[in-house]
Order: sequence, then structure tokens, then C-alpha cells
Amino acid sequence: MADRRERRASSRASERLSLALAGDGREWTAQTKNISASGVYCALAQFIPPMTKLALRFALPQNGRDVPVRCTGVVVRVEPVIAGPQQGAYHIAIFFTDISERDRSVIGRFVAQRLAATPSTD
Repeated sequence: MADRRERRASSRASERLSLALAGDGREWTAQTKNISASGVYCALAQFIPPMTKLALRFALPQNGRDVPVRCTGVVVRVEPVIAGPQQGAYHIAIFFTDISERDRSVIGRFVAQRLAATPSTD
């Protein structure tokens, strides 16, 4: 039987945030589905090929203010949405490849706060 344990090293929080992406001379706006200190999973109207390097910009609400985060990442997975209200869109996983310790820490605190505020379903 296959091992079905979580393989991710970082906890993820489901959160809807606006995300600005830039790469290959183009710019896009996406909506996050979840975020962790190692990457983000988002919904986007346009296709971005796997292995595309992107610059990311977003802000995380903390202590009553928005904290800006800037980093680079690479598209590691693209899933077309084939049914439902988002049909024709894409779900894209982006792994952070260059992120400051400050920004990784900001994301880690944000995720921990969101997870602490969410009741467990276990």
C-alpha cells in the first residue's frame, strides 16, 4: 500500500490573497488558494508553463497592517480546471526559489496564525 503521509515540509493555510506575477516579459494577477513558507497554490485565468521562473508580489495582513512580500519562484505544477465555475482557468503551484529569510518568516507566522485560528477537523 502506498504511503499517503503529507510530503510537504511546510504547513499550508487556505487563504485568498491577490498575487502579482511577472515572468517572460508578461504580468498576471492570480488569487491564492493556499500558501506556505515554501510556496503558493493559486488560480489563474492564463496558462503558465511548468518550470517558468516568476517574480511574485503579495501582501499578508498582520497586526492590522499589510506586510509586503517579494520573492521569486518556479511553476512546478499546472492543473487545468475542467468543470465548475472556474472552468477554463488553471490551478498553478509555485515553489519559492529565492526568498529572504524575513519574507519566509513573515509567511511562516501568517500561516501559523491562520492554522491556530482554524478549528481542527481531526
